[in-house]
Amino acid sequence: MMAALTPKNGPDSMRHLSNVRSGHRFSESNRLISRSRAALLSAAALLFSVSSLPSADAADRIWQKSGGRPIVADSVLSDHFDELTYRKGSNELKLSASRVRTVDYGDAPESYELALDKRAEGDYENAASLLKAAMAEKGVRAWIQLRGAFELGETYRLWGARDASKFSEAVKQYDAALAKGAKARIRPDILFGRARANLGAANLDAGVKDLDTLVQEAVSNKYGVTWELRALHEKAAALDEAGRANEAKNAYSTLEKNARSFSGQDQLTDDERSLAAEMAGLARLAQGRVLIRDGKANQAESFFKRIVEDDKEVEGVRAAALVGLGESLAAEKKLKEAQLAFAKVRVHHFGATEAVAEATFRLGQLARELGD
Repeated sequence: MMAALTPKNGPDSMRHLSNVRSGHRFSESNRLISRSRAALLSAAALLFSVSSLPSADAADRIWQKSGGRPIVADSVLSDHFDELTYRKGSNELKLSASRVRTVDYGDAPESYELALDKRAEGDYENAASLLKAAMAEKGVRAWIQLRGAFELGETYRLWGARDASKFSEAVKQYDAALAKGAKARIRPDILFGRARANLGAANLDAGVKDLDTLVQEAVSNKYGVTWELRALHEKAAALDEAGRANEAKNAYSTLEKNARSFSGQDQLTDDERSLAAEMAGLARLAQGRVLIRDGKANQAESFFKRIVEDDKEVEGVRAAALVGLGESLAAEKKLKEAQLAFAKVRVHHFGATEAVAEATFRLGQLARELGD
């Protein structure tokens, strides 16, 4: 397998890119635990540390500098993707959701908080029971009915890694969450979760449909580029794993094109542009990997050579492309040329740890095959 290259900030939860299209930012659940997937691209979360202020005007000023802030609310009255209404002490405040990064719900039932702790410990059965209890409490606010259904879906989806029958129950809970709030601020989280539950249940078409919906809604100025790129990647990876090579390559190509366009946007910070550029490179690599898996080693060889020779590409991507080139050559039985490609990774890109490790492993395999 070609060396995977992941963004430096961590695995499988894409950090926030400024929304070039609409100015909105939507954060994922802090407790979202992502499904493990062997893919080239993963994402990373970037958190800003900003103090909470008691007035909407002050929040506006902070948002202009930081792009969103955490809200600590005594009580949440509504939590939509266009507006958040909450109480802080005796004040009722309203904020555009674009000014909100995360919400700490002060009126969460104790059973709800305990359920999330149990889930973090891997005790999915008790977590599910506690979430159901929280939703059934008398007088519980409307947000817990929606958020509880979402968290229950997340719980069953994670449980599905141990018992595949739980994926179908996860889908039902995500459906319930969507039915409870068409404008919920966590709607993209719900769609993404349902897509992964469907994929876990081997319902590929249903999962891809959810991801397409998420991409379309993000593009139509609701959620921003973060969700667009994340959904495109998940779709491409799912199609790749299912052996639908042409569709996967097209999806990765779209991801590369979109990410590359974001990497040059002035609205992004230097770090965000760097991440977008890295994501574009990773999607580019994935297209070559699809060619190898589809038995088109000769095309993959030419594809990876172009990346290796592209001095505008980031070093980590070029290093991983050299590994891909070596694998392409090995698949064509050009073993000595493959050895040279893997050796170049070690000589010219020693800082690319994952690529060097993979190249070293493949050199050992080739040495054994050649009798060296």
